[in-house]
Amino acid sequence: MTENCLRDDCPGEGTGVFDERGHCDECGHHRDAPAAPPPPADDLFPPFDDEDTNEFATVFIDPVPPDSQRRCRKNHRVGFTSDGRSGPLVGLCEECAEPFDFTNYLQAGDVVAGQYEVKGCIAHGGFGGIYVAHDRNLDNDVVLKGLLDPADPAAQAIVEAERRYLVTVKHPNIVDIHNSVKHRFPDGAEYDYLVMDYVRGRSLGDRAHPARLGRHAVAPITAAGFALQILDAFAYLHGYQLVYCDLKPGNVIQSGDRLTIIDLGAMRRINFAGGSIYGSRGYQAPEIEREHLPDAVSDLYTVGRTLAVLALGFPAAQLVGDEVQETPLPERPPNFNESLYRFLQRACDHDRDARFATADEMADQLHGVLRQLLADAGERPAPVASDRFGVERGAFAAGLANRTDTVFETARGAAARTVLPVPLADRADPAYTALATIAMQPPDRAIELAESLPESDESRLALLRMAIEADAPETDRLFAEAAARFGADWRLDWYRGVRDLGRDPEAAAGHFRKVRAHLPGELAPMLALAVCTELAADGAPAGLAQAAKQYEQVRRTDPTYTSAAFGVARCSADPAVRLTALEGVPAASSQYRAAQQALVAERVRRGPDWETIVAAGANLANLEGLDALQADLARAELWRAALAVIGPGLEDPSRRIDGVPLTAAAMATAYDAVLRRIAANCDSPLTRWALVTEANRNRPRTWL
Repeated sequence: MTENCLRDDCPGEGTGVFDERGHCDECGHHRDAPAAPPPPADDLFPPFDDEDTNEFATVFIDPVPPDSQRRCRKNHRVGFTSDGRSGPLVGLCEECAEPFDFTNYLQAGDVVAGQYEVKGCIAHGGFGGIYVAHDRNLDNDVVLKGLLDPADPAAQAIVEAERRYLVTVKHPNIVDIHNSVKHRFPDGAEYDYLVMDYVRGRSLGDRAHPARLGRHAVAPITAAGFALQILDAFAYLHGYQLVYCDLKPGNVIQSGDRLTIIDLGAMRRINFAGGSIYGSRGYQAPEIEREHLPDAVSDLYTVGRTLAVLALGFPAAQLVGDEVQETPLPERPPNFNESLYRFLQRACDHDRDARFATADEMADQLHGVLRQLLADAGERPAPVASDRFGVERGAFAAGLANRTDTVFETARGAAARTVLPVPLADRADPAYTALATIAMQPPDRAIELAESLPESDESRLALLRMAIEADAPETDRLFAEAAARFGADWRLDWYRGVRDLGRDPEAAAGHFRKVRAHLPGELAPMLALAVCTELAADGAPAGLAQAAKQYEQVRRTDPTYTSAAFGVARCSADPAVRLTALEGVPAASSQYRAAQQALVAERVRRGPDWETIVAAGANLANLEGLDALQADLARAELWRAALAVIGPGLEDPSRRIDGVPLTAAAMATAYDAVLRRIAANCDSPLTRWALVTEANRNRPRTWL
């Protein structure tokens, strides 16, 4: 069994392995050696300010690469000894006989190209030392990145590539290159150095980074923010047909609130067949080992792995036998956000066809996940329109029950078919405009018109949706045609779920889970799954509690999803949670009055006291514009409940509800009047008689 080195100062970032003598093959420390001193306590809190990063002291190291980083041209380990002593700096590789020479390196005080005065070495890059130098001409510090072996054609090609690409790449999250210079050593050897910005800050691979929790994982919100900056840079690169290839935490520096991607030596053209392909085990896409040329999809895999390593705090690679292999994505830890985990599963899928296809698509879903993370943390992210789904077409099961022992009508799956959001149509589709008009027609007429449209992707999908909502007999045939036309398409999974809502909520949930896995930043599939959970619960308290939790996740992230608010109000066993959900329906929503009406019912139907009656009166005042009969029904409920709880000392003629003084006589008069108005509009003689009888029973007695 192998043991990984987890020292904070190990360059292997958790991938170093202790050999049989107990020494790490990356940093050389013995497993029993004292650990690096911990950072100050204040540094454990994420992330730091600009002022803090500028104060980080530059730590210079020995310019001679350590044993663990000495490699020949063919990537074999050289210059090391098995007994722990320093190995030779010059010689031949024992495996391939390639020469190596690590004796030429810059010293503090050396001047390169007559302009750059070396201060010291700060790191050993994959192809040479990295130095801080002072630019005498511009009076600022820069970084010099050099080659270990100028005779190595592969290393020379990398420098040429980095120089060629960097001078054209200009993005705020990518390091700037200023120049390319040469330096001749006393033995006549001439080395190339790239001159680039000196980015102060800390590497994301630094285990002492202030954003790390317990010095292993980074808070998910912070990690997602990091990944979004990286994705912005990758979208830029991919737009120029370039791929970075070697993203990992150690190649990203944080300075203030900005990340900078450094070390572009592995960057290349998309699908370029020449040259060597470089990457880091544990981050590189698995298809690269199968000789697939790097492209945008493989590049985005490195972003997913980087985010996973940061957010979950696990080593990217591990030694299995004699081979270093990628560490599988760990199981989702308790309390780790489900949407973020699903995002990581898709981003790190070994099936490249299942991954995100573009940086913009990946960023769009991660933005949605980040909004959920912020909502979980108590923030109130502003609602953002989805580019995958339209808005809700109504509120699911928001109608009040006709009896007073419960608040809402029973939720029925078939009703959800016509209120859940619909996947957005492609505006470029030739049928787009006609479909917008057809949507206003009655279902049967809409299906007839859709069938008459010229065949297109969107006309076929719209026809399928309409057939599902109308429960038309041709639905199964349309599904078969769509499957042949679209293949594995998340929209078909969505419509399969919608179809099954009225039949089998557990089967519907299976389809919606596929959509959620594909689009982890979207709220529509989360809402649909909450509906499925409520329907499958069939009144069972445990199932309803789970549904309430799912509805609340949607409502908290975006209050404009009013079906989620009503779902919480139906399913939660906590009165305060139910009231909060209904009160959170925005005043600008078309469902606002329905929510206020539900608040009245919630307060007066569940064992009211005088304070809840007064609170319900405030909701009654917000029913302006509601259908007159519905408003009168709410008034009747309130006055009936108020008359049942009012007692000595509670009357207060100075306070009013709906213009009625809070006295028993005044409220009884109001109750009598509203019952008679309702009765006057009632078609049923029996119901009308019952209402008038109730009015007479509660009508105040007078001598007049």
